[in-house]
Amino acid sequence: MSTISVDGEHQSKRVTISVPLSIVPIVILFVKSLWDWMETCGAKRRSRIALSELTDDQLADIGITPAEARREASRPYWR
Repeated sequence: MSTISVDGEHQSKRVTISVPLSIVPIVILFVKSLWDWMETCGAKRRSRIALSELTDDQLADIGITPAEARREASRPYWR
């Protein structure tokens, strides 16, 4: 349904979109999934930055070689 009203000097257009209620849970699930993915990507990014800032001695303490740390820190956040 679309209505157009003309009011003197300006014209405003109001568009009404009808959405079936059955799609609302799907949209909510999609938005929640997207939010969760963004939080996960942020956590990976922060942990990889922290890993790249560790010294060789600190890496040895947690059982990771500097090469492994560089490889992990260089990975993109979405992987």
